Amino acid sequence: MKSKKILIIGAGAGQVPLIEESRKRGLETHVVSPNGPYPGIKCADVWVEEDIYNKDALVQYARQHRIDFVLSDQSDFAVPTVAYIAEKCGLPGNRIVTAEIYSDKHTQRDFCREHHLNIPQSFKVENEQAVDQIPFAFPWVVKPADSQGSRGIRKLFNLEEAVSAIRDAYRYSKKREVVVEEYFQGRELVCEGFVLNGKYYNIAFGDRLYFHLEDKFIPSQTIFPSDIEASVCEQIVAHEARFASLAQAEFGIVHSEYLVRDGQFVLVESALRGGGVYISSHLIPAVYELNLTQLLLDCLTGYKEDVERKLSQSLPQRSSAYVCFYLRPGRIARVEGAEAVKSDPHVIQADIDTYQVGFEYGLMEHKGNRLGPVLLVADNRSALRAEVSHLHDIYRIYYEGDADNAIVWE
Repeated sequence: MKSKKILIIGAGAGQVPLIEESRKRGLETHVVSPNGPYPGIKCADVWVEEDIYNKDALVQYARQHRIDFVLSDQSDFAVPTVAYIAEKCGLPGNRIVTAEIYSDKHTQRDFCREHHLNIPQSFKVENEQAVDQIPFAFPWVVKPADSQGSRGIRKLFNLEEAVSAIRDAYRYSKKREVVVEEYFQGRELVCEGFVLNGKYYNIAFGDRLYFHLEDKFIPSQTIFPSDIEASVCEQIVAHEARFASLAQAEFGIVHSEYLVRDGQFVLVESALRGGGVYISSHLIPAVYELNLTQLLLDCLTGYKEDVERKLSQSLPQRSSAYVCFYLRPGRIARVEGAEAVKSDPHVIQADIDTYQVGFEYGLMEHKGNRLGPVLLVADNRSALRAEVSHLHDIYRIYYEGDADNAIVWE
């Protein structure tokens, strides 16, 4: 019997668990990526050297090679391509219009306004001269409509800096579209869920912490589960369920981000993919004993009833977090504690091998400049906090002639 074939869009670290799980199930993995240092290329049965945005070429490839399934995870950029291939080739998946709602910030804001969903005020900026038309007060947040990794996102305090910030945001948008929003200050929650046949299942809430950077939004930690009050969670779950139903999502992991203040909340963004920085592939399984990568493939390959049963039984068992850091600008002269970190029984994974003597660090501009992560797990939040403190104590990086630790944790 011939193996069924799956086309996986993207070969970055976020796709590796999906590639590996597909191969375990006997699927022939065809992984799409341009040439580069992407770990998924080496994991794949077949490497398809192609730009993931070249949708029509990938439709042709899928038809020519009789691809049975198409999928991605932990990548905003891949979601529209997956939906396009699935719809054009008649494969299981979400509709093109659904993918657009979940992946394009301007489309998502229009959708939310139309259906009276909770979002900050926002304005689509056609060009940098349109700043005079923005109808709400400073501070603002400027975002490319279709970027990821916080590239081009800035907090703005006045008109003088708005024009250059908007011009910079255009550089990160393939559609050349920029959204400006009112700044809503509040506690940030990440909301991890799963959609199956249009029905939303909440899995987890996590607390997101940020580096102390004046005009940038770059997370330093995400901690599961959140300790926010249950009443807020219930309201957000109802909001997520309504969003998924109205968007007509067929199936998939949903990663959403909310800001909460005084019992009120707004949706920052909702994405039809797993949370990045190993949230969906490592942190959720560590706490909830629920493997989202396996659930995705179960849905795709026809085991939706099993998925529904597993989602209905999900309860938190432990606590987990990713911890990122950055460095003051300079060149590494000495590293201490790396082996102790990697051998710690509370560490699931530590992506720190790159930071050796001679490594040079520049400026912290976006999420892609973060270092790590280190993934931690403990029996409860209190124990997890102790493990984070222990990590800060034992892992140190020094520059030549500098007695201070170069690592910035917060």
